[in-house]
Amino acid sequence: MPQVASAGGLSTPDAGRPPEPLLADRAVEPDMPGEGAHEPGGKDTRETGGYALQAVVRTGEGPGPPKAAEVNASAIDSARRKTEARIAIEIGFARARFVFSGGFVVPPGTELRARIDRYGHLLLWPGEAAYRIAEVGSARALLGERRLDVDPVSLADVQASEEPGRRLNTRTRRVDVSTRAAKAVFELATLREAGEGGTLVCRLLLDLMSASPASSVCAVDEVPVHAELRWATRGTLIFDVTSIARRLDFPSGSLSVPPASLTFVTSPPPFSPADLLVPRTELAAFRTAPVDVPPPASRDAQPAPPESGLVLINSSDELRVVWLDGVEVAWIAPGNRLALPMLLRGRYALQWRTFLGDSLDAPDAVIVPGTNEVETAR
Repeated sequence: MPQVASAGGLSTPDAGRPPEPLLADRAVEPDMPGEGAHEPGGKDTRETGGYALQAVVRTGEGPGPPKAAEVNASAIDSARRKTEARIAIEIGFARARFVFSGGFVVPPGTELRARIDRYGHLLLWPGEAAYRIAEVGSARALLGERRLDVDPVSLADVQASEEPGRRLNTRTRRVDVSTRAAKAVFELATLREAGEGGTLVCRLLLDLMSASPASSVCAVDEVPVHAELRWATRGTLIFDVTSIARRLDFPSGSLSVPPASLTFVTSPPPFSPADLLVPRTELAAFRTAPVDVPPPASRDAQPAPPESGLVLINSSDELRVVWLDGVEVAWIAPGNRLALPMLLRGRYALQWRTFLGDSLDAPDAVIVPGTNEVETAR
């Protein structure tokens, strides 16, 4: 039977008691914002209100489609907008909720919840009345691989910049953050009575950088509205808040960490071999008509190409995302494949990448019908 971590009253680092790390094998007592938030028997209405943010995550643009009369630019642009990776964020005075949708490899509706007196996150998988613990150091594996593997973390090097910024018609303070995994620039906006909710947004971004949540980046009432992470390997991830709204009262339980109705589980997230991020009809609309093209040259011991569409094979050792004509169209787990029979005959531009953008292959011109395979770099 798993142990239970007591919720108790929220106590921030400034209050003297350091946050406790959430552990994968230990449940957390049910939580109710606004009741006993700071003192036993007390009530703090700041815990039931806060801010609602909308944010996007971008890792650059994939290769654009070839120039040809049959290329349907409007359908491609529409699919690109729909597959943008989006995060709906709710922050209270000492709690936060992150809901993922769009082009993430986790399913739409996946949630992370956090509170200031705990390091790590609660993971709520859609379709389950349960929660798991995402320990400190697991954000990269979760968002990049749909797993909860834990990377080692260390304190980040944090340097305040004297150069001011401006986002969403608000002045921002810039902070340079460096770890072994990435170098980043955070832009922090001051939001009245945001409390330490913004610190929880900072912690999620820091976790992606393999930085300790104890790294001091956000001050009280500061919220990151922009962050640019440049990976030590290659590539860039950009976090952008696109809107901010003041909320006086969140729905009951939306910021509970955890809600009383959820059961604690220690099993890993459900496995899935692959998923299509663009509806089949919209993917077929990338071309207005099929075009006869010469078949690709066959190689020894290579299977014959499919009669229609494109077969994608991930022979690498990590989850890969497929970009087609500059659109994130699918992801495939290691050792799996995905068929796209709806693609019309013709030429396309394809690129294999990791979701975080820290590894990407050179763009490839592919012929449909055909097969395309990615292998582990040697």
